[in-house]
Amino acid sequence: MTKLSSYLKEKRIRQADFAEQVGVSQGVISRLANGASKPGLDLAVRIERATAGSVLASTWVSHQEETRSMEEVT
Repeated sequence: MTKLSSYLKEKRIRQADFAEQVGVSQGVISRLANGASKPGLDLAVRIERATAGSVLASTWVSHQEETRSMEEVT
């Protein structure tokens, strides 16, 4: 379970409502919550703000940078 998924469940926020709040489709939030995709920096920051810091942008950004670094090594 991702931090976003846990946050939405804990706060009892529907994915569709959260999606509207951050300006994306419910499908995007579903993929993020399920760990199927990662947001860009702009969306990651909007999510951090919308969750009052409960889901940090660095949750995804750090992972993307680690992935990029690993790809550069191989």
